[in-house]
Amino acid sequence: MSACVREAVRMAEGTGVTLALEPEVTNVVHSAKRARRLLDEIGSPRLKVTMDAANLFHTGELPRMAEVMDSAFALLGHDIILAHAKDIARDGEAGHLPAGKGLLDYDRYVSLLSHCGFPGPLLLHGLPEDQVSDCVSFLRRKLARVGNGAS
Repeated sequence: MSACVREAVRMAEGTGVTLALEPEVTNVVHSAKRARRLLDEIGSPRLKVTMDAANLFHTGELPRMAEVMDSAFALLGHDIILAHAKDIARDGEAGHLPAGKGLLDYDRYVSLLSHCGFPGPLLLHGLPEDQVSDCVSFLRRKLARVGNGAS
């Protein structure tokens, strides 16, 4: 995988494109630690991170939600260029619920995004159209609490 990522980054460097990896429990890059290791190994400003906190929790880690999120942001915060907003029903699988409909601590998530200087965008995905309005309202309330104007 490293050789493929290295080659993709080499091609991106010539075009001005930035690539982003997304740590997810069901991916090869399944943790923030593994993502940090790959970023450091490749060593290119053209490789960044898509953060989705709902994707961070391996089996048994949900009770340690604050610790897992804090660690992920400590490792990757300054490399985040895109963030997803969805929710999680249980640990050990990528989140599939609309934002605000599961167990994710969104107060902490948006606060961590804000503290690392992430300006947006915060993308909703994987939800039915009839839930978009509620999710947008939910996220705007959370963002307002941390004084972040991202939308």
